[in-house]
Parts: sequence; structure tokens; C-alpha cells
Amino acid sequence: MPYVFSTTQRGFTPVLIVKVDGQEVSGGFYNRLIEASVRDEAGQKSDQATFKLDDAGNALELPREKASIEVYAGWKETGPPQLIGLYELQTPSLAGDVSGGETMVLQASAADLRRKLKGEGREHFENTTVGEIVERIAGRNGLSARVSPELAGISIPYKARIDSSEIDFLTRLADDLGAVLKPMGNVIVMAPRGMAKSASGLLLPAIKIEKNDCSSWEVNPNGRAQYGKVRAAYIDQRTGKRVIVDAPTGLDGPDFTIRDPLPGHEQAEKAAQAEARRLTRNTGDGHFELALGRVDAQAEADVIAGSSFRKEIAGVWRAEAVEHTWNDEGWHTRIEIKAKEDGTSTKDDDDD
Repeated sequence: MPYVFSTTQRGFTPVLIVKVDGQEVSGGFYNRLIEASVRDEAGQKSDQATFKLDDAGNALELPREKASIEVYAGWKETGPPQLIGLYELQTPSLAGDVSGGETMVLQASAADLRRKLKGEGREHFENTTVGEIVERIAGRNGLSARVSPELAGISIPYKARIDSSEIDFLTRLADDLGAVLKPMGNVIVMAPRGMAKSASGLLLPAIKIEKNDCSSWEVNPNGRAQYGKVRAAYIDQRTGKRVIVDAPTGLDGPDFTIRDPLPGHEQAEKAAQAEARRLTRNTGDGHFELALGRVDAQAEADVIAGSSFRKEIAGVWRAEAVEHTWNDEGWHTRIEIKAKEDGTSTKDDDDD
């Protein structure tokens, strides 16, 4: 049976379901649960789930190593709980002290592709595409690949992997293209950073927030130094000359130069655009603490701060990370934000 919290938040009652290897945990697990949290991050980092349990009397049994864990959450009054994420159990932690008693902490993460793709070696790819490279490496490791159409067809005249792991090689390739490489089950997903798309290629729903949805918030509208454009270079194979490609950031400031040359024009263009988006994301950041948990909140999605906020906050941001927490106080969601990719997260006066 789902675990229904005794805490009521604004008239709603949190509900949590945890399954291990496809079977819901017993009531003893829920009764000993001190806190559960799930963290969804944009970019290369694996999503995490953590469960802290009261281990008084050592009555809890440890799940098997690498057990699969599913987390569902919702509100009793609004329908059945929805899937939050799928994880793989890592090494448990057992702790205790004389005054505080004993605890068990179960840490789980999305499928650990670094473990599967950690082998170092050398190889090269010629006259191929990004999609073919990702599919080849995924296939020989028993994994599937899902590469966004915007990236899959990009031509790669030559790319070498020298004394690096397969996952590090693919991560660098994604970085060069302004993309993210992320584990999702047994699938390697590569998608453009900041395009607010799920692994299926569908747009993620925007997270709309007003002041009365929050328990607190903190936003820094102008975080770091601004750059006007990004410059990247490649060597023209016909002439042997160095060619510069520019990508505007939409901001005012000096040029930012990518130090190492890229293999060709298309790669230099993608790298400059990716760095421009990264720099504009760093022009503002912050977080919103929501009074009620939101199952629809996902990293990479747009965050729309409504007109109830002051003009420096109101506008569209990007969710850099989303963290759900369940404890005696109920279910709360924290959304960490950065400026969106064109540096125009907040509204101008004329937009009201």
C-alpha cells in the first residue's frame, strides 16, 4: 500500500511509493523512513535518490547490491502517484552514535554508465556522424542510443579517442556540440543543452510559479561577467589557414575565445554556440522553494516566474536542478535555476 503521510499541506496529503526490484517495500520501511530525497540534474550528472532510515534494533534488511528502485509520488486528493524516477542501488551506509541511535542510508543513482563505459583505449572515427559514433559505442556495450535529430546528422570528418574512457570521450563530444550526455536506464541519451526536451524528444512542460506557490526564494539576476560573443577556430584543410567563427551571446561585453581549434567549420560553429549559451546561463541564478511538491518539475525545463514577482525575477528561467524531499514536514520541491540561453530571463518594462 502507498505510504500516506500524516502531515497535511494546504489541505493536501502527500503520498509516496517506493519499489525495490519491482515490489513495493513493506510498511516497516515506511515506518522507519526519516527522510527521502530525489535530485534531478541537468547535464552529465546522474540523477540521485537517497533514503535515510531509523535502524534501531537492526531489524532492517539490506537490499541486494544494484537493486532497481522506483519512486512514485503524488497527493491523496488529486489521483494516483506518478513516477518520479528509476534508480540503481549503490553501496548502503550504516551509522550510529550513543545518543542519536543508528541509521541506514540507501543511496541510488540512475544507471551508472561510467561503470559500463569506463574502459580506456584508443580508436578513431572517420567520415561518420555524431549519431553513428554514439550508436557504435552504445551497441558494443549492450546499450541503446537515443540522439536528438539536431545532433545525429552532424558530420565528423575525424575524431580520435586517445587513452580516455568511452564515457569521457562521449562527454567531451557532447560538450563540443553544446549538448548533454545523460544515462536514462540502459539508454545513452544525447540532446542539445537547454532545449527543454525529454529523452523522447518531446518538450518538457514549463514549470509555472507565482509567489503564493513558494515558501521562499532567492534569485541573483546578474551573476557573473558578461561576454558579447564567443570566438572558435578551425584549420581549413584546403588552405591550411586558421578560420574564426563567431557566436553572439546577446549581451554586452568583451569576446570570449575558445583556446583549442576544432576539426571543422560545423564543429567550430557548434562549439561557439554552446559556449555562448553556457555563458548566458551564468548571468543569473537562484532557487525557488515550493510549498507543495510538484511531480511535473524536471531539470532542463523552462521555469516561468509569474508577474507576482518583481520585474527582475519575473520571466523565463531554466531549471538547472530539481530536488524533492519527503519528511515529517511533508513533501517539498526545490528548483534551482539559471538564466536561459539567450540571457533574457527577466522581463523588460515594455513586456508587462
